[in-house]
Amino acid sequence: MILLAVLFLCFISSYSASVKGHTTGLSLNNDRLYKLTYSTEVFLDGGKGKLQDSVGYRVSSSVDVVLLWRNPDGDDDQLIQITVTDVKVENVNQQRGEKSIFKGKNPPKIIGKANLEALQRPVLLHLIRGKVKAFLGSTSFSPTCCFSSLH
Repeated sequence: MILLAVLFLCFISSYSASVKGHTTGLSLNNDRLYKLTYSTEVFLDGGKGKLQDSVGYRVSSSVDVVLLWRNPDGDDDQLIQITVTDVKVENVNQQRGEKSIFKGKNPPKIIGKANLEALQRPVLLHLIRGKVKAFLGSTSFSPTCCFSSLH
């Protein structure tokens, strides 16, 4: 769960391009929902041996990204909302069948209901030139606190 969030933050913070000597951030449009899909595999046996004999799990999810605010003086200063949805946890080796510890279990049972709910709460990222300057969790923001600090 934490790994998924870290991977997403790494992706967002590293997504920048060099344009005429300065960096620019994400090029998101207003009033548009961006849907991304992420997947990661964790091998508990270090990925040694054959893939079909490996032990581990795969976490996948959809991620919705929406541009909430862009500085009118330049599009390198933005506030985006990120929402993780459709989280799935499954055995990395589907051949284990009946021996799989994930058989018959859904993500709330595997991750924990409270952890899954926390992962799926929207978060805000304040980006300047493609780098994360502030990470605001859903329990720590309201629309007034975020927009008043950006002026």
